[in-house]
Amino acid sequence: MQKLKSISNALAGRAAMVAGCALAADGVLQVLHSQKNAGSRVVGVAGNLNLVFVAVALVALAPVFVALARYGRSSAAEKAGLAAAGGACLLAIGCLTSIINQHDLAVFPAIAGAANVAWLGGTVALAVSLKRAGRVPSAVAVGLPITWIFTIPLATIGGCVVAGGYFLAVGYLLLNQAIERHAMQPVPVH
Repeated sequence: MQKLKSISNALAGRAAMVAGCALAADGVLQVLHSQKNAGSRVVGVAGNLNLVFVAVALVALAPVFVALARYGRSSAAEKAGLAAAGGACLLAIGCLTSIINQHDLAVFPAIAGAANVAWLGGTVALAVSLKRAGRVPSAVAVGLPITWIFTIPLATIGGCVVAGGYFLAVGYLLLNQAIERHAMQPVPVH
């Protein structure tokens, strides 16, 4: 657990940038070569690239969720960040098995279901904690679980472009030590 707490904002920022780029690339790919009708099969180069981009993004998101949890209100934020990170990594493993087998394994729906519940549930709990703590911009807190909607249900219509943009912005804030809001100082009146 101590190792997880030592994830720097610089590392998390770079990871968020990688995730943002991978998600944006996947969104563009989905618009150009939709996998909507592929079912559980991995179809062609586009299908393989789709899963590679998503797997890279999901693994890169893990340190971002853990780093953002530091700005939450309680230890529940840490648990939520770890749940989201674990769900994302589990889903990335599912993507990799689909690439290897060129189709989803029979257990994929169960694994994907549990992974998505952990990812979405973790980001919702983390967003609530971040919003209550007020240490990060509201858009960062509120946008966190919304990215799941763009990444999973809206993926086949290019939703990952929006999620990618969000994580690029979060990465920028983390890299530039600008993620934390500071109380406004009163302006002295003379």
